[in-house]
Amino acid sequence: MRWQDVEDQVCRIAEMHWNAPCRPEDIHGIRCDGVIRLSADEMVVLEITKEESLGKLRDDIAKLSSIRNANFHKQIFTRCYFITEEDASSLKTTGVAQNVTVMSVDEFSEHFIGTRQYAYIRTLREFGSAVDPETGSPDESGYTAIQYVAPANSATYSVEGIAQLVSSGRKVVLLGEFGSGKSRCIKEVFANLIKESPFTPTLAINLRENWGLQTFDLIVRNHLASLGLSKYADNLVKLAGAGRVRLLLDGFDEIGSQSWTGEAARLREIRKKSLIGVRDLLQKCNKAGVLITGREHYFSSEEEMFDCLNLNKDATILECPEEFSEDELKQYVASNTKLGFVPDWMPRKPLICQLFTRLEDENLKEVIEGAHGEVSFFEHFLDAVCAREKRIHTSIDNQILKDVLLNLAERTRQKSGDEELSPHEINEAFFEVSGHTPLDESAIILQRLPYLGRVGSGNPNRVFIDDYAKSGLKGIALYQGLFSGDKSLQKKRWEKSVGLFGSKIVGSKISNWVEARKFAKQCDIHGNAQVAADLLCAELSTNKTSHDFSGFTISNAFLDALDFGGKTIIGLNVVDSYVRHLDLEDANLQECRFIECDFDQVSGVASSEAMPSSFDKTCVFSRFLDLENSSRISKLPLSNQHKTLLVIIQKLFFQRGRGRKEDALLRGSSTFWDKGTADKILQYLKKHDIVIEAPGRNGILYIPQLAHRGRMKRIKDGMSTSHDPLWDLVT
Repeated sequence: MRWQDVEDQVCRIAEMHWNAPCRPEDIHGIRCDGVIRLSADEMVVLEITKEESLGKLRDDIAKLSSIRNANFHKQIFTRCYFITEEDASSLKTTGVAQNVTVMSVDEFSEHFIGTRQYAYIRTLREFGSAVDPETGSPDESGYTAIQYVAPANSATYSVEGIAQLVSSGRKVVLLGEFGSGKSRCIKEVFANLIKESPFTPTLAINLRENWGLQTFDLIVRNHLASLGLSKYADNLVKLAGAGRVRLLLDGFDEIGSQSWTGEAARLREIRKKSLIGVRDLLQKCNKAGVLITGREHYFSSEEEMFDCLNLNKDATILECPEEFSEDELKQYVASNTKLGFVPDWMPRKPLICQLFTRLEDENLKEVIEGAHGEVSFFEHFLDAVCAREKRIHTSIDNQILKDVLLNLAERTRQKSGDEELSPHEINEAFFEVSGHTPLDESAIILQRLPYLGRVGSGNPNRVFIDDYAKSGLKGIALYQGLFSGDKSLQKKRWEKSVGLFGSKIVGSKISNWVEARKFAKQCDIHGNAQVAADLLCAELSTNKTSHDFSGFTISNAFLDALDFGGKTIIGLNVVDSYVRHLDLEDANLQECRFIECDFDQVSGVASSEAMPSSFDKTCVFSRFLDLENSSRISKLPLSNQHKTLLVIIQKLFFQRGRGRKEDALLRGSSTFWDKGTADKILQYLKKHDIVIEAPGRNGILYIPQLAHRGRMKRIKDGMSTSHDPLWDLVT
């Protein structure tokens, strides 16, 4: 800072503390940098200097002492403060002897507004929801720098860029879905700003701790009291009102309204009322730089947000990216774990990645290498998210919250078109789960449920914004219904499938498929044919290579994927159903019939003429995908050795099944298969623990270690440009 600015800041702090103007003035012929006249017989005199000569400094202290003595004879009590640019320790004794308080600039700031004390204590506390999802303790993980996007012009801002906006007095709103890193951004911006001048404090306030407070001064005082710093409250309230405090406000969606209604107009009124304290803060501190965060879909429109927060149109609106980029994900995992790779199935949402890196090494290995690691991690994450929400809103039980989410995910299956959930439906789900209507604080969380977002402007309905999580929730709900034999499923009319990940969850949990099929048949008889279709997809998602579906018929249903690749399918009948994706590569269909079915995508077969006889002429095929199969690989302009490598990679790492026999690797590839090269490749893969051998029923199985799937994908996609040693080995 320029020295003139330092003098100005010292005078402003003095004004706030003593509640009177601080102006330069001549007293007894001595020019003083700041004089505060408290009354006719009391004043404060400030001398602010950047002088370094010790002799000169002592002379200036003596001048202040002479002013004090002269005033004393006039019965004017005078407090004298001598403020130096650097450390003033060597002058303090001189000052005490002459009744002059000697301080450095930092000491003066610290004495009256406690900037450094605040920064130290605040850093030790949690920043909003930037906590360990399981323990609730402050998040200590390494920060991965990301870019925050301004949707108005697609400009991007780093943490440093946001800090500069706030430092310059701008109002910044950061929006994002749950778990996207808004609170972590607040923490990093705070760390950036507290390095600046000690005269401009930065207050980082968790708004959820200020329910019911309707004025800005109460919010500031409550925040300081929670840190044990109430002694600075008066000065900081006045500095904030004068625009000399930077404000970081986390979670406008967490300050909470006290009721929940299906009426859009009433909802807007409730939100506005709940934010009256925040609105007062932004109005009274209109000269201060502010960063405020909240969930993107909390308000019905941007106009409502501006109105509720008392913001002008010149405020900068930023959005958190919902997910890490591939490079950001690798950097985050590398900086927070000992892993050198990331599982392919790993979701990229920051909160999920944070929980992933918190796993103990043993659990981490199980999640990555286990047959059902993705499923167990999703369930672990769901429990952690519900526990996290309970810490935010202690009035609701985390098991109830989990059951509400499962209920709502299942409700979307009954919707033929959009999957909007009205406030009435959300209330119903809460009542079905808990046995009572949502009242008072328990209703707050219904407006900000994890995984759900606002539909659009002026619409109070909610919709699942994370298809992966929605499918997972549907899978858990379906398994619970199957396990308990819930007869209410029989009467429901599901229009939507469980989804790919939901199928995987169900497939990983069912042990008695015979009983499960019996239950699915009963559901079909009573009108819910989708249960049987979901069960079929779930069974196909397992590692079994042979499935006998004799006597099991699917009709009038929706199937996400019929994955027959490399499998023997016996006795399956599918009638009048829609199939999004059919994989027939190396499939062995025995006594199967498909009649009047509509297939959107088919892989493993090149045309309708080449379809197996199991498919009736009444079936419709929209597209035949030229995927990474033996047929396509055979047409690539590569050597037979490289074609052999690509087939081995494809069949081991990108087709379903726990492992492959060597003859299964050869199947469909005899025109270019190079056995010598295949042996060399398999030896390399075994030596480097990329695959392991295991005894099978009819010979050795080669089992891929999926931790290496990312590397295999890079080879498959890049081929010679991958520069991988395995590709070069074949070359």
